Amino acid sequence: MELNKGNMQKIALLITFAITVYMALKNLNYLPNVLSVVWYVCEPILIGFALAFVLNVLVYQVETRLFSGLNRRFTKAWPKFRRPVSIFLALVIILGAIALILLIVVPELVKTITNLTYQIPQFFNRLQTELTKFGEKHPAVGDYFKNVEIDWSSISQMLAQNGQKIASSLVGSTVAVTSNVFHAAITGVLSFVIAMNILMQKEKLQSQVKRVLYAYLPVKFNQPFLRLCSMSNRAFSNFIAGTCTEACILGSLCFIGMNIFRFPYALLVSTVVVFMALIPIIGSFLSTVIGALLISIVSPVQAVWYVVFFVILQQLEGNLIFPHVVGSKVGLPGLWVLIAVTIGGNLFGVPGMLINIPLCSVLYALLRESVDKRLNRGRSQRTVFRDGTKGTNQQK
Repeated sequence: MELNKGNMQKIALLITFAITVYMALKNLNYLPNVLSVVWYVCEPILIGFALAFVLNVLVYQVETRLFSGLNRRFTKAWPKFRRPVSIFLALVIILGAIALILLIVVPELVKTITNLTYQIPQFFNRLQTELTKFGEKHPAVGDYFKNVEIDWSSISQMLAQNGQKIASSLVGSTVAVTSNVFHAAITGVLSFVIAMNILMQKEKLQSQVKRVLYAYLPVKFNQPFLRLCSMSNRAFSNFIAGTCTEACILGSLCFIGMNIFRFPYALLVSTVVVFMALIPIIGSFLSTVIGALLISIVSPVQAVWYVVFFVILQQLEGNLIFPHVVGSKVGLPGLWVLIAVTIGGNLFGVPGMLINIPLCSVLYALLRESVDKRLNRGRSQRTVFRDGTKGTNQQK
């Protein structure tokens, strides 16, 4: 290889990259501290970008679909006001939904907690009665539990001591809690302002990013990178819209079904179902457990029937609603969804589950395109002549 100026630059870049990778692997134990420092410094910016990305899903729908007639009719002054009006209307929709949930759920939650305070003693009385009947039918078991001695005074003393420790720790951490609340408020305001500016100037930011890419990166790298960004944006946007739609549909069906079958706490359980549906795979299990526990305080038999009802509803949702609302948009088979949720949950918890599904959707689409391209290339290189002999296109 000739050692000209271009080759020397490539060799220098390769050596620099190798040294950087070696130093990064050698000091890998410092990575969490570095990431925490970066997150603390850039927290409002990162949250602002994430908030803008989520809000853009609704803003885009309002701007393109709700105002489609105005977009076609008014082409002079309307484009200047379209984006601010769309953002304002999207915020009104979100705040209205939150206010509606609070106005409906909070009174129902207070009512439910009040009822539970009255139902719990009755529940334990019924449980004690059932245990007494069980002991009468099975004397051996009753004699065994009679011989079990429980030191209630030591238990109460231990609870009192732990309660004092918790109270003292809470009092001692008042200053830390106050500073954290103040920091969270400042971060929230800055993130919201950054998100609004991003939404207002997203086309300009996109153009600036493209200019930087074309200025500093090779041309052959720009198009695949921009295409990957477009696929990622489409996958994440479709996943957010599809998941929210699917959660609302499932919660509505649960509320209607629980009212039809006269299950208690229909509104509270349906609200829990809506929020748990945003968590892939384990959300349905949590909805079943929480709903069954709440209903079992009123009637254990109804709790069993609720489990049967919700399992059937989950099957209908998984086979009919999810494939049409979420599955077709994300384009990821069920097995890959389970793998993505498992890996993301083990690495980053619930946020990892939510992020890893659209991320695996992009990887799955890229892998499928690569496989199809290789298979088509192999077919194009093999051809059969009219006389039955095989050869390549070049030979033909």
